[in-house]
Amino acid sequence: MKRILLAITTGTLLMLLISACDLLETEPTISVSSDQVTTTVSGMEAILISAYDRLRAENLYRYWIMGAPEILADNSQLHPINSGRFSGQAENQVGSHFTTGVWSTAYRLINEANIIIDAIERTETTQATRDRIKGEAFFLRGMAYHELHRVYAYEPNHPRLSTWGEGVIIRTTPTLGLSQADLRARSSVAEGYQLMESDFLQAIELLNGNDRGSVQFANLAAAHAGLARVYLYWERWAEAYEHAGLALENAIGNLTDYSSGANIFDMLPNPEAIFELSFDNTHGSSGSMNAVTSPPPGWFDLLPSDELLALYSEDDLRNNLFAVHTDGFPYILKYPGTVGQNTDNIVVFRIPEMMLIQAEAAYELGQESAAIGHLETLRAARGLEAYETALTGQALFDEIFDERRRELAFEGHRWFDLKRRAMEVPKPSSTFLSPIGFDDFRILAPLSSTQVENNPLLNQNPGY
Repeated sequence: MKRILLAITTGTLLMLLISACDLLETEPTISVSSDQVTTTVSGMEAILISAYDRLRAENLYRYWIMGAPEILADNSQLHPINSGRFSGQAENQVGSHFTTGVWSTAYRLINEANIIIDAIERTETTQATRDRIKGEAFFLRGMAYHELHRVYAYEPNHPRLSTWGEGVIIRTTPTLGLSQADLRARSSVAEGYQLMESDFLQAIELLNGNDRGSVQFANLAAAHAGLARVYLYWERWAEAYEHAGLALENAIGNLTDYSSGANIFDMLPNPEAIFELSFDNTHGSSGSMNAVTSPPPGWFDLLPSDELLALYSEDDLRNNLFAVHTDGFPYILKYPGTVGQNTDNIVVFRIPEMMLIQAEAAYELGQESAAIGHLETLRAARGLEAYETALTGQALFDEIFDERRRELAFEGHRWFDLKRRAMEVPKPSSTFLSPIGFDDFRILAPLSSTQVENNPLLNQNPGY
């Protein structure tokens, strides 16, 4: 699928122009030349394609959401000779965080989802098709709002929430022109999470028995996975466990035994994927996870840290996901496509993540044997034996967190895992940097100063 301004033929050629409001990036606008765009299935599908394409943007999953959480924390360190793209993030400098484009790109996606949700029942097609398109739109909107909250807000049970409870701006109706681009304040974190829950629940209802049967589009398992992740951040453990299980039950793929020697991240689709974003060589040659993690001709910016590599035992088959360049520095093999072509799909939800959600939720529910069982199932697929001694209490929690770090390295989780748990953020020893406290203002990303200056109702995050 191409990055496009939507050209839609509905008897005559219609152009759907999507842009940010000139007044405020948080309020995207859309100019539609004919009602035919929102009353034909081709028009709705075209808007949906554009929404998916937002997820592929550099500001979201192409590399910022996947790469920044590694270098902001302790999973990654910079190559001594690097492109400079992450130098501020590596040192957690004030103002160097996630790109402010996360905000603007997410709201463009949200507006497109709102257009679909608002208009789909007027679209001339079957009810099953309307439900499927609407379900995908709810899924995508839920995804966008969760990324906004992960980057710019605390979690519902975070200890800092009592002093700073602002979430993000909530919009559930389309903005179709400047006259509708009203200025709004940020909603509460609680309101944001309630909306995400509702969006994913509606996606589950609409996609049940009615999805495309592909991991490259929103599907029933992916909707359960999105909700499981939201509940994990919400610390609603029973619901997180339940929906992670339903994601596994409905997943198209399966847990892969690494003893085969194949790199599943070099397969399209990834056999463990629940939801992944497909790319071709027209996407993002100027910036991708492949480019920032690969040796020359890649930028070779993000290296695995010594501390991350030390977590893998010698018999852990995940060691095969790392290699050493001729200059002696290690690199990750999760994005092995040709540099400059960006042919790697980006896996957003993967089966092992759901198993790890179940392990963490089971631990919090006091079901330690179940938690160990989930860990050992995953470890067996990675060539590891069962634990020699029983784990319990803090030791079990630490192992769950270490296993998340080992399994999900360079998939955009580490910073967010430490943040949601209100844990100190360590830095690689090679950086000689001090850890960042859970209450440090740098835990939250700053909003763009332009957005704040142009909207008197929009409060900047503390410290900026």
